Amino acid sequence: MSKGATTESRITQLARNPYSLGIVVRYLSRIEPFSKFEFGPSVSSLMHQINDGTHLIVETNDKLTGYVGWVRTSIDIAEGWMDNTGPLNKVVGGEAIVVTIFHAEDSTMIMRMIRAAKQLEPDTPVYWKRFFDGARSPKPRSVKLNRDRQASHSSR
Repeated sequence: MSKGATTESRITQLARNPYSLGIVVRYLSRIEPFSKFEFGPSVSSLMHQINDGTHLIVETNDKLTGYVGWVRTSIDIAEGWMDNTGPLNKVVGGEAIVVTIFHAEDSTMIMRMIRAAKQLEPDTPVYWKRFFDGARSPKPRSVKLNRDRQASHSSR
């Protein structure tokens, strides 16, 4: 980068079209572990996330530098998926979200991406599994809401 050049990042969604799908597939195909995922299910997930508006990208100087995508589902399905006792299925209008794809080239964008996603999906429990390079097993994670505490805050 030349002296005096600035780096501007913004978080946004892609348009719902095949070109957007191509942009994301090209981006993720260069990044492990995504480059090792099975093609069909991965593209299907991305297509649904783009079409459903359940994704965000980071764009830095007109270049894709981050992606987060999720699926809406029920709490029961999310928890079954988390402990490997059931498949992850989309539920239209579901009361939970499961983050299935997350990558940021710049670690300073991670929290900004999470905050932006929370604005799109307020008051919704979030589930995800963190995968590591190598032989380490995925680590399940979740942020569940205390409904009683939430109700007392919203009644003020």
